[in-house]
Parts: sequence; C-alpha cells; structure tokens
Amino acid sequence: MQNVVREAIRHSGYSRSELARRAGVSTSTVTRIEKGASDPTLGMVTRILAAAGLQLPAATEPLCDPEALRAARSIIGGVTAPDHSGMAGTLMRWASPDGSPQPRKLAREAGAAAPPRLRPGATQATSDWNFLRICSTVSATRKGWAVSGAPAATRIGATEVPGGPIILYVEEPRRVATLINHPGAAAADIIVLPFDGHSEAGAWNDEGVIWADPIQIILDCYGMAETAAQAVELTTDWEPGND
Repeated sequence: MQNVVREAIRHSGYSRSELARRAGVSTSTVTRIEKGASDPTLGMVTRILAAAGLQLPAATEPLCDPEALRAARSIIGGVTAPDHSGMAGTLMRWASPDGSPQPRKLAREAGAAAPPRLRPGATQATSDWNFLRICSTVSATRKGWAVSGAPAATRIGATEVPGGPIILYVEEPRRVATLINHPGAAAADIIVLPFDGHSEAGAWNDEGVIWADPIQIILDCYGMAETAAQAVELTTDWEPGND
C-alpha cells in the first residue's frame, strides 16, 4: 500500500500533515504506511485516497510478482534465501497444502504469479525473421542477453511449438525490441525483458546462442498459455504421477 499512499501525496499536492488531517488520521500513520512500516486496513487507505481526490480501481488486475520467480528458483535449487522467505512461504502454501515437497506445482504457481508479459519493463515485439537471425541481431549489440520461452523449452527437451513466443532477457530492452521488430504474416511474438540480476543468472552458451537457465525457462513457460504444455512436459519426472 505504500505506493498507493505515495501516489496520493504526489497527486494531491498536499503535505503529509494536511493529507492526514483531511483523512482523519495522524501524520505518523501516513508516514508509516508510505515507508512500508505499517499495514493499513482497506478502509484507511480508501480514506487517504479520498482525501487526495482519488479512489481504488474498481477492477482487479492479474497478479504479477517477480519475487515468486526468485523464491521458486531458490527452493527448487535448494538454496536458502532469507530475503525472499516471505514469498517462499507463500509459494509453499499455494503448492504444498500438506507441506510436502512438490516442485512441479511450485514451479507452476510461481510461473502463474509472474507472467512474462506483465513483468516490469516488459517490451513487446514481433518478427518474421528466423530465430537465428534474431539471435544474431541481439548478439551484435555486444550487450548481455539470454533466450527463454518456446525455443528455449524445445532446446532443453520439450516438443517444439511452432511460432511460440520467444523471451529475450537483455540489458537494453527498448533498443533490442526496436532492432528485431519486423512484423509480417508469420511473425512470432517476442517478449523483451530487462536483466534483473536474477532471471538471467545461469545462462549458458551453445554455439553462439545464449540460453537461460533451465529452471528459469520452465518458470517462464508456465507463465504463458502457449508454452504451459512445454513446461508440463519438462517437469513430468519431477513428481511422477502427481500433477
């Protein structure tokens, strides 16, 4: 809620003390919420927004929390990550009601919680160039990059999905999206995502193509309807007989 309160302060032009007065709360309450030190009720947030001339959106939006990807990679990879323990615990509740290890369900929940198309900084492009030409163009930027999505899933063993969405992790998303954007009748969807210090970790080079880490590829594919079946195929041996 801290971002909501920050937006209320910015939009209204009021000082924190004046906004608090109008909302009927203390200035310290507004400050604590803004800093994330307090978890306000929905009613209190509504009052603060109303005092600023705003209201909460009437419609809900799909969940997109990239922390789910970090937590899932930590759990599945057997790495302890205290700074992501909150989301790790949430994923475990979603995927394992009885607390037993269920990595396949955990991966599916994490992917659904962070759809690639909705992630911060995501840029869309389409291109009817072949896959290797796209990779060559990205490589020519001499910046870091890694491939995920449908072709990456095929590379690590899934059945090919012709024309399936490509994910590119890059250092300069807007520049890359402009370079490779080449619409056409047979154009493939490309999701260009910024390096975030985690999702591109573990990338590996195979004859000039930089592929994302296999676990990241699986998480990404679970996050898109077109590639979910590939993710299922790649995780069949994670939990035999348990979907």
